[in-house]
Amino acid sequence: FFVNEHVLIPRQDTEILAEKALQILKNMEESPRVMDLCTGSGCIAVSIKAYQKNAVVEGFDISREALNVAERNASDNQTEVKFVQSDLFSEAEGRYDMIVSNPPYIPSAVIPTLMPEVRDHEPVGALDGMEDGLYFYRKIVAESGAYLKPGGYLLFEIGAEQGAAVSGLMREYEFEEIEVIPDLAGLDRVVKGRRRENV
Repeated sequence: FFVNEHVLIPRQDTEILAEKALQILKNMEESPRVMDLCTGSGCIAVSIKAYQKNAVVEGFDISREALNVAERNASDNQTEVKFVQSDLFSEAEGRYDMIVSNPPYIPSAVIPTLMPEVRDHEPVGALDGMEDGLYFYRKIVAESGAYLKPGGYLLFEIGAEQGAAVSGLMREYEFEEIEVIPDLAGLDRVVKGRRRENV
């Protein structure tokens, strides 16, 4: 993957999110429609499309500069992914079988304490999850019902301390089959939930 100063550098932890998404998608019929929200470099969207050829994958990001990087990565990896400039769901249309997201999740006050290579060289907009780090999870969970098909899946990458809080948000909005999935170091890394069928 190509990266520059406009996107986060993809990390191994994110593979857990992509792998879990692919595990679910391979059991879906026909052509599942997948939204990658806060797509950044496009690494999640491109990886899903590369391994799940029949999926229709769209990546959404507020940053035009990030989307330029994502489009290059889709082209370099010979994958057909549609990228849309959008403030979260603002430009989304229709419903999806799955929404995946690695949103900004670091509490604002923690950002100055990050390692210099992260703090000084990665876009703050891609790191800053506002006061408690949960701003984007709250917003995405609350609004996702309008864009997820009944029985559709929502998967997040999370910070290692956020499993209980993000699971709680999903429960609040009546998601089912909620699961917190650890990374290879045993730290909480992904939260998965499923929208109820009968909604």
